[in-house]
Amino acid sequence: MPGPVALTDRSLAQRWREVKAGEEWFDDMHEVMTETVKELLEEALDRELLEQLQAGWYSRNPDRVDWRNGYRTRSLQTRLGVIKDLRVPRSRRGTYQSKILPRYDRYADSVQSLVCETFLAGVSTRRVGEVMEPLLGGTVSASTVSHMTKVLDAAVRAFHQRRLGDDVRYLFLDGVVLRVKGAAKVQRKAVLTAYGIKESGEKELIAFRMAASEASVHWEGFLNNLYQRGLEGKGLQLIITDGGKGLHQALTLVYGQVRHQRCWVHKLRNVMGRLPAKWRVDCLKQLRTVYIVDTEAEAKKRYREWADKWRTLAAKAVECVEPDIDSLLSFLHEPKELASRLRTTNAIERCFREVRRRTRPMSCFNNDASCERIMLAVFRYQNGRWKGHPIPHSTHNT
Repeated sequence: MPGPVALTDRSLAQRWREVKAGEEWFDDMHEVMTETVKELLEEALDRELLEQLQAGWYSRNPDRVDWRNGYRTRSLQTRLGVIKDLRVPRSRRGTYQSKILPRYDRYADSVQSLVCETFLAGVSTRRVGEVMEPLLGGTVSASTVSHMTKVLDAAVRAFHQRRLGDDVRYLFLDGVVLRVKGAAKVQRKAVLTAYGIKESGEKELIAFRMAASEASVHWEGFLNNLYQRGLEGKGLQLIITDGGKGLHQALTLVYGQVRHQRCWVHKLRNVMGRLPAKWRVDCLKQLRTVYIVDTEAEAKKRYREWADKWRTLAAKAVECVEPDIDSLLSFLHEPKELASRLRTTNAIERCFREVRRRTRPMSCFNNDASCERIMLAVFRYQNGRWKGHPIPHSTHNT
């Protein structure tokens, strides 16, 4: 028995030495690769300078525009780590401006992309440097991260200005409230959001806009922008909302011809707040039976039975539902396979949960721009997941 144990011990020890040897080999190779990249960069910079000077070493070309003037050294942060003492050629008149390595660029493009991806994953600017240090072999300051992520602003502008297709069949509208630093104090900003199911059955987060609130004037501006960019609503069959008054007023002005579906989840919450505690379970249970039917006629029948029973016991609850019952049942005009998707704004609420997950590490955003970068990241992520995966039965004609 002792023999095999000793043999096993020696085997494990031998394996550990091999692992350590492998680490040393990797360290050696890492140094070689870094040095090789440095040599390649220096050679490329020399060639670039000669092309701009229009003259080679010691040549007397009458067309030359400048002369060499030695080198300056600098460091460059790459995915391999920091390349130190990189020789960058200079010209006497200062006409040489490298396109390979811009003058004030201390980070390779791949590093900037990696920093941006880390930031978009929800890591705060202060913590990005800590997260990246083991990977890069050097630190990245919070101010540098902030500067790097500003390249995303152009992508945000392009997203806001792109032309929209008029192929949306079902449009969901809602807003999420996020905290943003203002000049005097932290403000609560509404991010108005549009989500659609297209004629092809594919889902898409279409647009978003920062606003002071969800008042009618802000929703109207947002919807008008969608309309002017191409979403005229010629194929729209249903617009699903949470029932906010400001949004409802704006819809009447911009997409007044489209049927409107109010969210059942929001309505049930409103009803619960108007019920005495002793009636809540029974009243809400019966109200839920109104929308789990196949036909509008059956739904209206169940609604009348519910209203007749509870009008005396919980008049405020009935008054909450009564004005909106028709718009609460609009989804029943659509294919029954889509009923559970169209009777609530849950689809867009799930996207908001992803926004909150990514923004949880940040107590608040420094400004609107930093908030928009995160929103764009969530939109790209979700749209990438949904692309090429249409909802079954969503392309049926009604």
